[in-house]
Amino acid sequence: MELVTRSKRPGMECSIDVFYEECAGFSVHLDDKTTYKVVLVDRGSFVAEEDGKYRLITSPAAIAMNEKAELKVISERGVKSRTLFFNPTILRDEFTIENLNSGKYDRFFSALPDEKELTAQEKMNLLIDGDVKFDECFSKEMIYQDALLLSGFCRRGRDISFYTLSNEANDTLRRFLCSIRYEVKEQPDNFWILRIRHFIEEILFFEVADFYRDYRQDEIYSDPLVVKVIQYFWSNMGEEITLATLLKEFSVNKNILNDAFNKEVGMPCMSYLENLRMAHARTELQYSDRTISEISLRCGYSDTNYFSKVFKKHMGLSPKEFRKNMNNLC
Repeated sequence: MELVTRSKRPGMECSIDVFYEECAGFSVHLDDKTTYKVVLVDRGSFVAEEDGKYRLITSPAAIAMNEKAELKVISERGVKSRTLFFNPTILRDEFTIENLNSGKYDRFFSALPDEKELTAQEKMNLLIDGDVKFDECFSKEMIYQDALLLSGFCRRGRDISFYTLSNEANDTLRRFLCSIRYEVKEQPDNFWILRIRHFIEEILFFEVADFYRDYRQDEIYSDPLVVKVIQYFWSNMGEEITLATLLKEFSVNKNILNDAFNKEVGMPCMSYLENLRMAHARTELQYSDRTISEISLRCGYSDTNYFSKVFKKHMGLSPKEFRKNMNNLC
């Protein structure tokens, strides 16, 4: 399948290297070798394998993939995704994948020396001077800025990056993608390609600026049993989870399960679950307006008093005191 969008406008005989897709699970085209991809995981969770280790990703999340990236999903629970496929030439005709991989723009991605106090023009001169030559008809400053927008795909030393999204960041990224979906499908006037380019630039700036990075998505596990159990924890956070439930769900005995968790995360599995629920409770207390009883239920505690007791054991403060302190800090 050719991942392009063809014009349906009378008199516009053209196509652009941009394609948009929504689906349950993941697009079957993620292994395409001609495009970069931005994937928004709206719902669910999945486990990805990397070099024999395992990474758990929970929604809302985003994935940035270059043309060489391979997403190896070994476990998935209720994933719904939106995928934007694009060729970097959408920014500039010269930004072919071949050019970006050739080293032609490497100087633009070099770190500036922190110890020097440089003016903006001095920084620009440092970046553009040297062996790399550009056509004089292009603005060197704009080439620099446009190249940096693609740094997340071709200069981080990895072909795929995973990000957690805050609810606000998730809404923003979904809005950009929905805008692209509308322009691709409806093509309301002759400026639809220009607007798509603008929305892609906004998404790329969002990615480069790391507005939504959360180190939870950087956790990598060696034991597939551990990562599948943790995925189960995330998917059933608000439900009652007992050790007996886990032993039946994963057909494993208590000693094997706890030995695996102790080796991987330094504590038994039920202790890990309690820590996970308390971390979730802290986030809810700090960033949501839900009542403490609602948060208690969302964290799997039907008894609010017991939830408060466990929370105080971990934090030294009651949920009410913790929320008050966070509000005072803000």
